Amino acid sequence: MDISDLRTFCQLAEDGNYRVASEHLHITQSALTKKIQRLEAYCEVVLFERGRQGASLTAAGVDLLPEAQRIVLSFESYKSLTQRVAKGIAGYLNIGFGISSYHLAPDYIAKFKRKYPEIHITLNDIPSQKQTQELLSGELQLSFSRLPAIAPLTGVKLSTDYLVLATHSSQIIDKNKLWSSLDAIDYLQLNPERGMGLSQQINGLLREHEINLNVVQEADDIQTLLALVSANLGFTIVPASVKQIANEHVAFWKLTGENSSWDVGMIWNEHLESAAKGNFIQYVEQLRAQ
Repeated sequence: MDISDLRTFCQLAEDGNYRVASEHLHITQSALTKKIQRLEAYCEVVLFERGRQGASLTAAGVDLLPEAQRIVLSFESYKSLTQRVAKGIAGYLNIGFGISSYHLAPDYIAKFKRKYPEIHITLNDIPSQKQTQELLSGELQLSFSRLPAIAPLTGVKLSTDYLVLATHSSQIIDKNKLWSSLDAIDYLQLNPERGMGLSQQINGLLREHEINLNVVQEADDIQTLLALVSANLGFTIVPASVKQIANEHVAFWKLTGENSSWDVGMIWNEHLESAAKGNFIQYVEQLRAQ
């Protein structure tokens, strides 16, 4: 069965006249007649009675018309969707983000959604190493994570993050003797498996300053880590970007050194094509240029 035959059936049923229907469909009357005959042969029923008053539906035609109209409407809707998907104005994007892009990723996505409301986006907090794996496999279309991107992935810088000490606001800290001020305070650490890139960054900074910290407690997520600090159970080292999710009981102290900062950006796999992904990348780059 050809969808154009069903469309012809619906048009003729609406117009009730072969000449008028053929004009609406931009085909000849003979071509219209052949389409109706082909559909009748396929359905094994007569759909129209032809007389002086034009074409009128048979009882079978009346019964079949609503379903034919539904199929044609559904097909037109699907055709329209495919065109919008091909242009990247509709579709799906699965996006990952990490600790350093808690605010960055949702902000870009919210702005993008205002321009492309038909693109459905799933955003998940995923460790950077797993984000890389899922970008390579195609499970993720985009990632907000630490740079540099590992070939064959491509990345663009969006911001720079840096390490800070997080302590309870009641703790007395001497900025000039930062590390010695922490001697009597327990060290709390994010589980290295949860944030491998962050763990390596912290360890690099500690080696740089020749600091050896004894881990008293670990947490599997940043929110729990900050909650422990807020309860005055110790101090921790986190990215400065998490300040936005901390409460007033947590104080932050900037750390310095070669290993204290890193670039954060948007990463994607150029070998896997997606019009929606292309529009997202272009939109973010336009925002950066403003």
